[in-house]
Amino acid sequence: MDDIILQTKNLSKSFKTSSGIINAVRDVNLKIRRGECYGLVGESGCGKSTLSSLIACLQKPDSGTVEFNSTDIFSLSGKELKDLRKKLQIIFQDPYSSLNPQKKIVSILREPLVIHKIEKSKHRQLQMINEMRTLTGLPPDVLEKYPSQLSGGQRQRIAIASSMILHPEFLILDESVSSLDILIQAQILNILKLLQKNLKMTFLFISHNLNVVAYMADRIGVMKDGQIIEEADTETLISNPVHPYTQKLLNAADLNYFPK
Repeated sequence: MDDIILQTKNLSKSFKTSSGIINAVRDVNLKIRRGECYGLVGESGCGKSTLSSLIACLQKPDSGTVEFNSTDIFSLSGKELKDLRKKLQIIFQDPYSSLNPQKKIVSILREPLVIHKIEKSKHRQLQMINEMRTLTGLPPDVLEKYPSQLSGGQRQRIAIASSMILHPEFLILDESVSSLDILIQAQILNILKLLQKNLKMTFLFISHNLNVVAYMADRIGVMKDGQIIEEADTETLISNPVHPYTQKLLNAADLNYFPK
């Protein structure tokens, strides 16, 4: 039997707008296995980010459930919800807005350790910070800098380090490299693959770019109009796409750009 770490059941979310109701997520049933990278791909506006915010328990659904380690996350509160935040982290698209501009990087990376009361010793906390800094390929002097003093690639590495310093079981990456130039994208993707392998984590990797998703993912789900319309392991989906929309995405992608 597959070791399922996260499962959604008939998950739906809609929003009222001036032009009517938008069904952002519609009856999504999704299973993600422990230790895999599940890629979610689709055009902007298809519901990917809404789905990620539901899975991260940042929004409540209209109906349906999200089960993490067989527990309905929307039934959690207080300490249980805080414990979930430690195990399930999310990295957003914009690395700058997610970092406190008034804090030095060392303080930003220490904050999750303080919130979750990990290693009261500041010396040990600094050791953990430096271990994650090294894993994400950042130089020692970055710790005494402010976010505004860093490049976009460095800020994204800080966002990754901040999420991973707690060694979460599950990490959602929502368009986390789309704002970076091609060279930095490739560097960040390779760092993520290395971290996933070393830390034995599970990823939900979300992007509009099928090329990037194909490089990262073990399995891929294709999302359109709030629904997952096709799902398969990466090689099968790339070599034998069934849905016309998936075929359209493949025709638009340069799958040689990030070779396996």
